[in-house]
Order: sequence, then structure tokens, then C-alpha cells
Amino acid sequence: MIIKSYEINKIINRKKNFYLFYGENEGYKNEIIKKFFEINFLKKIYRYDEKEILENKENFLNGILSKSLFENEKLIIVSRTTDKIKTLIEEIIEKNVEDITLIFIANLLDKKSKLRNLFEK
Repeated sequence: MIIKSYEINKIINRKKNFYLFYGENEGYKNEIIKKFFEINFLKKIYRYDEKEILENKENFLNGILSKSLFENEKLIIVSRTTDKIKTLIEEIIEKNVEDITLIFIANLLDKKSKLRNLFEK
């Protein structure tokens, strides 16, 4: 589902675990993430770059799939995302992880982008 900037309040009503923010306006994307997501997670926020994740896929997956006694929910923000991470995202979706919210931040994505198509479905 594509949500336009003027429809951003729809995020509050949706209970999804995976979000993709793409476009040129980095400031607006960061503002939305702070306003709607970071407030709810406080100290349970982890930031990664796509390159870090692709270099250590197994460590990243283990970190997501392992449950912690001290953390009920986590917010994971992945910046500079491209189509390279699509298969990993599909793998995480198949695992049906419920206590983690993943946000992927990308620059402009073409309509033919595999990553964009994944999130639009």
C-alpha cells in the first residue's frame, strides 16, 4: 500500500511490522519515523546500513529471531536500502516475526523496483 504524505495518519491505524520509506526528502522521512515510531520504542531502537546487513546476514537474522528477556519489542531502522536486500526481507516475512518493527529507508525507487513492488503488495 502506498501512503501519500498527506495521508500519513493512516500509519497510526495500521498494525504492520514492515515499512518502506522512499523518496528524496530525507528530513521528512526522519520526521515521520521520530513522530510515529521512535516515541513508542525509546531505547529499543537499532540502526543499520544495508551494507552492514548484507555483509553479516546470519548475525542480523539471529539478532532478529532471538527473543530477549529484557526487550519485548524492537525497532530496527535500515538506511540506504536497495533491491539487494529484497530476498532477506522476504525471508524475515516468512518467519512471521511479531515483536519487531522494521523500517527500510531508501532514496528514489523506480516503479519497476523489486523492493518497491514487494511493499506495494
